[in-house]
Amino acid sequence: MTELRFVISDPELCTGCMICSNVCSMHYFKVISPARARNRVFRTEDGLDFSLFCRNCEDAPCIDACPNEAISRTSKGLVVIKAKLCDGTGACVQACPYNSITINPDTGKAIKCIQCDQCVKRCPADAIWTTTQTELDQKDPEGRILSQHDKHTEYLYGKEARM
Repeated sequence: MTELRFVISDPELCTGCMICSNVCSMHYFKVISPARARNRVFRTEDGLDFSLFCRNCEDAPCIDACPNEAISRTSKGLVVIKAKLCDGTGACVQACPYNSITINPDTGKAIKCIQCDQCVKRCPADAIWTTTQTELDQKDPEGRILSQHDKHTEYLYGKEARM
């Protein structure tokens, strides 16, 4: 399989402006509403901002968690949700290790980032980009970006973050 692509943000560059969430909700739902965005933005106590996106996990626990087989992987490796099959149980939300799937408050269906790159194009801080693990390792050889995510794992990805 081709190396999986995912969207990542650099919390040391992100300003927390929410443009990524606003652009996303406007692009898909024609309304500015972070609750309808396919990403989530969190600010940690130490003042870092994290924009979270689906990482298209190799094992993708959301796929197995879905009782309706509404989640699958495309031939290019992108994890997608088929809205027609989704009944909004939220099993995928709980299964996602990166807190990257939400239930749309209007439709009651699961939504997640599908790498449209609208947020990448419009991030004023250039803090968001689509990458592979190999490309990320080259861009950030010290592993600073993922170590920041790891340092704040419980806050960003824990059960409280899902509420």
